[in-house]
Amino acid sequence: MDAAVLPVSEETVADLVARFYDRIRADERLGPMFIAAIPDWDGHLKIMRDFWSAVLLRTSRYSGCVMSPHFNLPIEAGDFDRWLVLFHQSAEETLPPQAVERVLAVADGVTARLRHMFQMKQARARF
Repeated sequence: MDAAVLPVSEETVADLVARFYDRIRADERLGPMFIAAIPDWDGHLKIMRDFWSAVLLRTSRYSGCVMSPHFNLPIEAGDFDRWLVLFHQSAEETLPPQAVERVLAVADGVTARLRHMFQMKQARARF
């Protein structure tokens, strides 16, 4: 589905981001990791709204690197799966039914890239 016909608005993106990070902060494993790493939650949520707006609505609001801020987190392999579960739950609660599949496919792709970057980083660290 093209972003132009994706039934998602800026308000929907903001709601999705808020719900997702509420879940992250409440999560037994991911919560402490993210809370320790993010001193400015308002600033972080703005960046994430900009990121998801750029990805889902093809705005130009995000121009940073989504990968590098995660490199210093003590992420383990299963954390990516947990992240996806929480994102899927948030998306299914927030998005119109006709947008859920497309948005989840995008989130799966973002997660796959993050997971690959971490695997590459770990492989380099062993050498």
